[in-house]
Amino acid sequence: MKKLLLSASFLISTALHTQELDPAYLASLPEDVRTDVLEKMTDREEREAPVYRRPSTMIGKVYCEDLIDEVDIECIEKSERFGSKIFNMMQSSFMPINEPNQDSSYIIDFGDTLEIQLTGQKETSEELDVKRDGSINITGIGKIFVSGLSLESVNKLIKKKMIDTYLGIDAFVTLTNVRDIQVLVTGNAFNPGIYTLNGNSNLLHALSMAGGIDEIGSYRSIDLIRNNKVIKTIDLYDIFVQGKVDLTQRLRTGDSILIKTASNLVTLSGAVRRPSKYELLPNESFNDLLNYGNGPTIAADLSNIRIERSINGDVSYVKIGGIDELTKLIPFPGDRLNIRSYDRKSVTILGAINTPGTYVISEGETLSSLINKAEGYKNNAYPFAGVLNNMRTKNINEISAEKLYTSFVQKLITKGDAMFASESLPFVLEELKKTNISGRVMAEFDLDIIKIQPDLDTTLEDGDEIFIPTKTQQVYIFGEVNNTGTIRYKSGQSINEYLTQSGGLLESADSRNIFVVHPNGQVNRLNTNIRLSFINKRSNDILIFPGSVIFVPRQVKTADAAMVASIWAPILSAMATSITALSVLSNN
Repeated sequence: MKKLLLSASFLISTALHTQELDPAYLASLPEDVRTDVLEKMTDREEREAPVYRRPSTMIGKVYCEDLIDEVDIECIEKSERFGSKIFNMMQSSFMPINEPNQDSSYIIDFGDTLEIQLTGQKETSEELDVKRDGSINITGIGKIFVSGLSLESVNKLIKKKMIDTYLGIDAFVTLTNVRDIQVLVTGNAFNPGIYTLNGNSNLLHALSMAGGIDEIGSYRSIDLIRNNKVIKTIDLYDIFVQGKVDLTQRLRTGDSILIKTASNLVTLSGAVRRPSKYELLPNESFNDLLNYGNGPTIAADLSNIRIERSINGDVSYVKIGGIDELTKLIPFPGDRLNIRSYDRKSVTILGAINTPGTYVISEGETLSSLINKAEGYKNNAYPFAGVLNNMRTKNINEISAEKLYTSFVQKLITKGDAMFASESLPFVLEELKKTNISGRVMAEFDLDIIKIQPDLDTTLEDGDEIFIPTKTQQVYIFGEVNNTGTIRYKSGQSINEYLTQSGGLLESADSRNIFVVHPNGQVNRLNTNIRLSFINKRSNDILIFPGSVIFVPRQVKTADAAMVASIWAPILSAMATSITALSVLSNN
């Protein structure tokens, strides 16, 4: 099936050489256009202004897909691995991020500073550094060894010492400075090396400083090594999937963190809640993989599951009979498990239709099948003026119109073209800005024609909207004419006769470029030589139908006909669609 998109294609220059604009000229612009021009000029000034900010030791990773026109910038590809988003930031240097921490489980060691405050009969306070032997020396008490104890235990110990020594005195212990520690992050780290952290850091902090884990590193087996012995092995999936956080083991100077190589990376795709690439342990099955992906979605077709497997360069596909089989199957490295979804779409049909509303359709369903589902047209339906609005087409047209508008605003600022000195340009920009861009698709709505030529039937997409207007006997006249509005349709009547009935053209009219938008969305441009009297001869080649729109644009000073068409195309399309939509609303 073929689908013809009604959209304008624009080649837009982004070069902008700003110059000061005359205040009187700015004041003459329409308010919306003036606002956009000033914002564009302000944006440029802000981009070029020097930036003064506090430097940060943390930087975001530069991903290649986020760069558009940048060159000579080192970048990385975004990872497909589950859990990689946790490590989007990394430390830009080995400088410490050292802030005091009041966690009562913090282990005191050399380099920490404690403040001891006495209250009661004796009120004093002193700051004491923990010495290399792990002790502090309290005035009137003497040496107390605190290294290796938690902050809570040190607090209790000092309180007891004070109570045993003095009467009516209480003591409060505060951690005022946290020591620095240096740890080695090695193996399959994104940026392995020696990092300086504060003494309250755990293994996850160190991994974050190193930018996380590289593409082949393991999230499931990370060793914390101290004095050449593995004292703890963590599985990040316990944190990321189960929410089980066991990071009470604090790092110490001299610790090393070894990230091993992942042995089994398997991809989960299709109708699952969290598609991604997961790492599986040797004893885990495809059912575990599905659980990591939060299970199938409501649209999953559980009778259509398959495994894609590559062995020695040959790709094979293994069809799974049902979801229960996944528990028995152990994945191979590089496998991909895919669960297909039911192909269901939702479309809306309104207007002169017997049963209007929103319908759920299957993959490949067409416009004619939807009309038949809706029990066909009413007697007063006008299929020739039917409108099919497509979301994807609308997005494309909106982007194109926005780029067109932006480029003209930029050129208006520079005034580098004679056209952009035209007094009519601000008017055109204002019209373009307030236009609601449509996603209209050219389609055949005549069921008899579709029956004879099935290739003219349009395949529907999810979110499509169909409007079937009622029959009309009006022709719509807009633009630079003396009386805009509707004129009674008369078979065989020419464009010139309709324009005469509307009071003729204004002096500001562009008689060289008159547009006719037919009810089916097709646009014709009547390009005359110079005089209005020629229109009658040329216009006989263009038929006018009930519901046609004749639009006479304001004259824009340019010899480029293609540029004129690009300016008015989105406005014309939206105008015709709006008229049809109003017909639908009136019918309802």
